[in-house]
Amino acid sequence: MFPYRLKELREEKGLTQEELALMLGLKRQSISNYENGGRQPDYNTLIKIADFFGVTVDYLVGHSDFRTREEEFKGRNFYEKYKLDEVIDDLMDSESKAILGNILINNVEPLIKNISGVLYQHLFGDNKKEILVLLKNLLESLNSYFNFLLKYSQRSAYFIALKSDYEPIDVFRWLLENHKYIKVVSDSRGNLYAIEKEIDDEIVRKIISEVYDVYFGLTDLLKQHGEILSSLRYIEEFYTKNLKENFSRILKLLEMPQDLIELIENDNNIENKVKEGDSNGSKDT
Repeated sequence: MFPYRLKELREEKGLTQEELALMLGLKRQSISNYENGGRQPDYNTLIKIADFFGVTVDYLVGHSDFRTREEEFKGRNFYEKYKLDEVIDDLMDSESKAILGNILINNVEPLIKNISGVLYQHLFGDNKKEILVLLKNLLESLNSYFNFLLKYSQRSAYFIALKSDYEPIDVFRWLLENHKYIKVVSDSRGNLYAIEKEIDDEIVRKIISEVYDVYFGLTDLLKQHGEILSSLRYIEEFYTKNLKENFSRILKLLEMPQDLIELIENDNNIENKVKEGDSNGSKDT
């Protein structure tokens, strides 16, 4: 792993071999030899390289998939804190755990922190009950969505069905293999399928049901998606309506000319901006 990780770290920083060698006080040929596996650095040089890139020696040589001790500690703590072992396969390899751990630390945990902050802020508002209910509904919709997606993704043919170059017949064939009804055998003409067990009508119906379950279970997923959008729309309407009404009241208190107040009250800028935001979001999506 060392040659691969050294090259990966160097390219992440946008450095040439010569530039890295200069910064480390080494020869360019040494960096080249390290990256092609021709030579291994001594321990002191390993420490120097690890310190330069801000990673551990264990990560550099492939003994760990966490770049820093802090990442490793946080990742392991996250697993224990949220009891992830209850929903994650024990056979997950260390690299996959590191990738997941980094996502949890850098994306999920900040999201939890921000959600908590928003909820805390709204505890002191005049309309706290209404907005907190709306935010609670959004969080429930999101939780329901991911709960459904977790169960949906555990179906045996799920990832096969996601492949762009697969047809339902490929999923059907894969399920027959997965249930050990057929196996692939190779001969001079290519791959052929040999029947391992007798396939009767009941088995065919069972396999078809699994294929149907994967492809048409998607409609239930879209229903969950619709509930999230509805929750977001209610929050959007709450802010749009109240902000616009309060802005009009402020203008009246300031004794603005009536024609200007009417112009602002009839202005659709807020709605248009919201719609533009939706449109841009759709394009990005």
